Amino acid sequence: MRTESIFGILSLIVISASAGRENMMLLESGTWITEENFTTMIAKSFLYARCLNIYLSEPIYDAETLFHRFISSYPNEYLLGVRIYDCQGYFLLGPTDKEIAKAMEGVPSSISTTEILIIINGELKNNSELFDVSLYGNSNANIVSKSGIWTLSENYLKPRFFVKVDSYEDLMYDFDMINLRGRELQVSTVYRPPVCYLNKTVKRIIDGEEEDIYLADNDAEKDGMEIKIFLLLAEKLNFTWTMRKPKGTYRYGRRVNATLWNGGMIQLLREKKIDLAFGNIWLTQNHNEFVNMSEPWYQLSLHFLVPRPQPITNFWALTRPFSVGVWLLLLIMLFANSTFLCIRARLDPKFPKRFRSFFITITELIGRLLGTWVPRNIINARFELHLWQSIGVVLVTAYSSSLAVRLANWEYEDRIDTIPQFLEANLTWGRKGAQPYSYDYFDMDDPYASQLPSRYVPVKDDDETHRLIERGKFAILGKTIDLIFFPEDDIKDEDLEDYRLMKQSLGRFYSSFAVQPWLLRPFTTIILWLKESGITHYHLTDVLRRRTNFNLFEVLEEYEGSDGNAKSLKLTPLGAGFMMLIVGLLISTVVFFYELKQAADSRSIREVFRDIQKRREEWKLSAYKKKCQREAEFVDLNSSNMNIDLLIIRSARRSVSALDIRNNAFSTNYGSHSN
Repeated sequence: MRTESIFGILSLIVISASAGRENMMLLESGTWITEENFTTMIAKSFLYARCLNIYLSEPIYDAETLFHRFISSYPNEYLLGVRIYDCQGYFLLGPTDKEIAKAMEGVPSSISTTEILIIINGELKNNSELFDVSLYGNSNANIVSKSGIWTLSENYLKPRFFVKVDSYEDLMYDFDMINLRGRELQVSTVYRPPVCYLNKTVKRIIDGEEEDIYLADNDAEKDGMEIKIFLLLAEKLNFTWTMRKPKGTYRYGRRVNATLWNGGMIQLLREKKIDLAFGNIWLTQNHNEFVNMSEPWYQLSLHFLVPRPQPITNFWALTRPFSVGVWLLLLIMLFANSTFLCIRARLDPKFPKRFRSFFITITELIGRLLGTWVPRNIINARFELHLWQSIGVVLVTAYSSSLAVRLANWEYEDRIDTIPQFLEANLTWGRKGAQPYSYDYFDMDDPYASQLPSRYVPVKDDDETHRLIERGKFAILGKTIDLIFFPEDDIKDEDLEDYRLMKQSLGRFYSSFAVQPWLLRPFTTIILWLKESGITHYHLTDVLRRRTNFNLFEVLEEYEGSDGNAKSLKLTPLGAGFMMLIVGLLISTVVFFYELKQAADSRSIREVFRDIQKRREEWKLSAYKKKCQREAEFVDLNSSNMNIDLLIIRSARRSVSALDIRNNAFSTNYGSHSN
């Protein structure tokens, strides 16, 4: 590799300075830099670096002597022949400036935290290549040679230049705190509650381009957690500002490849059109590789708001007592048993003939299963039908008891608290603007989280968000700060009523300021002070207290469950039962009309109805005549019976009279004989 060729003389990483010094040659005396000056030079050149990448030219006695004296004065770790970015200090030693200028090609000078010390073991002319400030980018550098000592001006001054100093004590100093003396900085941000509430803009020409500039003309807009931190930074560093809105659909921009970035505030920083940017910029690997990110001042979590579980009162509630597997098994057994009985009826002449029809067979089995069909003729089919009906009693009992329990008690849908449950519920999500960069938002190595980008739906405006929420199956993306959820977009209060926070977070992120290199150290220093003093926490809780509405607290509540009141049975759960009745009636009607059509042959249905009506009237008339005839016969029979009775009575009376006459005659005769 090119870097290894530049830095590769030794391929040795020394873990500790003490271990390295044990293997060093004894220090030769007579160098032109004293040990005291070495100590001062190291302290002034490497203020923050705790590890050094070292480059040495070809072995020369004087250069080796200087190197040995250097490492005897340097107290930390160093690397030879290997360069790593964790070591932000670079020490370059050589006899000529050309060798060092070539080695500078491998130094990451664009990083503002890079610290460079160059020692030339010889004379250095004023027109040397090493005095080209473009070699050093945003880094801090000191050059030492036999002809003088030079230090590079601070990286917040433009243009930068080398200053020749008289002693090692005058080398670059600690510039954590700088005074910008009212300098106007170009700043960019976006409307992102609760960190920034700036929204109203005006058009203004800056450097020949029309830009949207935030007015920031009232306290309501100059509010937000990061706005408060920014105003404190402006006060401490003594600068004024112009706040602009980034162009295009990207808020922060999008990485194109290893070296290119497209759009957003990050692109403005890279083009040096702005000095700093904020507005919930996350400290991610992509951002950190392209711009300088300050010390983060708070941590947030990314979450979804998902629909609350609703009471189960849907159309198919009557099917819930049995699982899908049970229903499938029941249908399979119904068709199998119907097929068996139908085939047997066709083969066995003694089997009931009605089972030869598959439709009649399956209908009877359903009736027997429900205990509503008990025909008498079950010759040669008693075992099968009795067994089927016994199983039906068990199934109907289990179904009825389970259905009663489910319909009489509160029952809710399953909660959505994990990403697998999110995917199983077939939810979608979205936001206004461009689709978020998946690798920044989700763990793409996770088999479930990697499916979330495919569930994204673009959202044009707030009205479309409202329509998606009303339509259902839509999740709201947002961040959780100090246990308070804030959606990415503005959501109406009534739209939040049926939403709750999904327990599993999508990720945790740190929010930072993105700055130009020369602002990195002062910003980081002040942010650390504000964090240590508790000021950042104060502004965070203060903004949340003032700007959080009641609905954002409600999404954290879990109140689905029984409220202790009786649950009234609604029509919806019984809809399936009513639907079965309606379907059965429709089927019966269709069959009836089919039979009519078969009977009508070529006639119209109306003629068939007229014929049926005529026959019905004739049947009624004939029935009436038969009734009248039966009544007449009954009357005649009664009349004849009365006549017979009268004759009997009359004959009886005649018989009695004759008997009385005979008795009288007998009495007379008997009396005469006696006399």
